Amino acid sequence: MSIENMESILKCPVCDLSLKEHEKQYVCSNNHSYDIASKGHINLLLANQKNTKEPGDSKEMMESRRNFLNKGYYQTFSEKLSEVIISNISGNTVNILDVGCGEGYFLANLKEAIQKKYTNSTINKEFDFYGIDISKAAVTSATKRDKEIKFIVGSNFNLPIMTNTIDIIIRNFAPSDEVELARVIKDEGKLIVITPGIQHLYGLKEILYVSARQHEQKTTKFDGFKLINSLEVKYNIDVEGAQDVKSLIAMTPYYWTIDNAMKEKASETSRLSTLLDFNISVYEKN
Repeated sequence: MSIENMESILKCPVCDLSLKEHEKQYVCSNNHSYDIASKGHINLLLANQKNTKEPGDSKEMMESRRNFLNKGYYQTFSEKLSEVIISNISGNTVNILDVGCGEGYFLANLKEAIQKKYTNSTINKEFDFYGIDISKAAVTSATKRDKEIKFIVGSNFNLPIMTNTIDIIIRNFAPSDEVELARVIKDEGKLIVITPGIQHLYGLKEILYVSARQHEQKTTKFDGFKLINSLEVKYNIDVEGAQDVKSLIAMTPYYWTIDNAMKEKASETSRLSTLLDFNISVYEKN
């Protein structure tokens, strides 16, 4: 099959032209080429887009995240998130992008939920799933979870995605650039934003800090988008075992901020009861 017949929505990070899949590479018309890794992902993160040699979460953090999520602690939230996203699907050809996808847990669960809903359905829809993360360790781990999803090493502040090609963007606790989000999403496309509720992981904070504080309650505004729906998902989890407690800490921002004394205190905790509190906000591109 010729290269012209294999266009993708991926964008060359050097010249901004569309990349086309050709054998084991993606190539643009200017002959900039990017190898498809043996694991199946593609690295579209340029050296000048890195603040460090290996930006983003480390392999250790990704392993902790994968192990913790695989225990099912966040399953209730994941199911509700998938339900919200599915309710906002329109059109027959749907491109879904997870910006800051981590090791792929939520995107893989969404794909499974969509396949379950539309298998044997009289409604004919085609879906493509894309996950982007700046962490190579995250993307490598994600490809192990689901080899059919297109996982990409890239920056949320310079998305390697062509303009006006995405129907639904998921931004789950990830930093991003709203101009880039507005650029890649189609008109009337949906932006699904997940932020912590005021009591999120409060039980964990009580262990780590002398004076635990709740998260601030605030509504995020995005230029070019209007808020059309929001809901809160809140429930308790009991984290069993010191290793699961450590894994939970390693998958949160607290991992970067707590000192050794806090880490030692946490390592002595073999059981943790805490509230999970998520805000899911749905925006539509104006």
